[in-house]
Amino acid sequence: MNKKILVTGSMGFIGQAWSNYLLKRNFEVIGIDIKKNLINHPNFKYYEDTIFNFDLLKKLIKKSDLVCHFAGIAEPDLYLSRTNKVIDITILPLVEISNICSNLKKKLVYTSTSEIYGKSNQTPFVEEGDRLYGTTMKSRWCYATSKSLAEHYIYGLNQTKKLEYIIFRLFNIYGPNLKGRVIDTFISNALKNEDLIINGSGNQTRCYTYIDDCIKGFYLTIFGCQVKNETFNIGNRTPVSVNTLAKLIIKLTKSNSKIIKYDKSNKHKGYEDIQKRIPDVKKIKKLVNWEASTNLKEGLVKMLKAYEKV
Repeated sequence: MNKKILVTGSMGFIGQAWSNYLLKRNFEVIGIDIKKNLINHPNFKYYEDTIFNFDLLKKLIKKSDLVCHFAGIAEPDLYLSRTNKVIDITILPLVEISNICSNLKKKLVYTSTSEIYGKSNQTPFVEEGDRLYGTTMKSRWCYATSKSLAEHYIYGLNQTKKLEYIIFRLFNIYGPNLKGRVIDTFISNALKNEDLIINGSGNQTRCYTYIDDCIKGFYLTIFGCQVKNETFNIGNRTPVSVNTLAKLIIKLTKSNSKIIKYDKSNKHKGYEDIQKRIPDVKKIKKLVNWEASTNLKEGLVKMLKAYEKV
């Protein structure tokens, strides 16, 4: 009998990619999201509903062999404009889902974030490394703080109720269907010959990780070994500045867009940028020999081909 995998946020960027990957490998997937279903497959059962429907979630978890809780808000602009909603959606369903998993003896896979490390300068970030956050008066830290609390809660349930889990901390995942992040915003603007707006100097760096690499990391870790109760970084190790990203996208799209720089914190008092964010992936590489293999140019070309099909 094929394993049944529950994926919350199954119509989100990562949830949809993960669901499709599993379906191609003959898993049965149960999806839940508030968005319209975009997956047509006989082994996919979809529930268009909120993750606050805890009675439904309990029923779905009970019939599943593995629970992948991917639902959440990961759009930086919403950290500033809808702070309370970001916190609510990150924390409240996680508390309920993790307790249900613990009670029903179901393993939980949770997607966390590189934001966990805050503005620490101890790069590359190792999973056991320290965190450094800004003031609570800067609302941009609401996502990092709530994800940190979610991780604490999972660790606590492991200690008290033997919850089995795997946590993935994701570093700037990108690819087709991405929305609300710097890469898709730059591409969209470049295709329309509109300005590419960069916050600050543009020298801040990120390690952009192509979605296919991320999904492969999930699969190898979850199904390629018997690991449990561990946390892993998932990320490309090559830092790229936002300036370099913008110039590359303009070049690849043959755009006439101009690069405009401004200080976002002047308009949004709750904003604070992070200068660099680099993962240490020795832990996952040692376990399953995973590392990101797609460089930024290759990933952007794949992403642009998807835009051409729309």
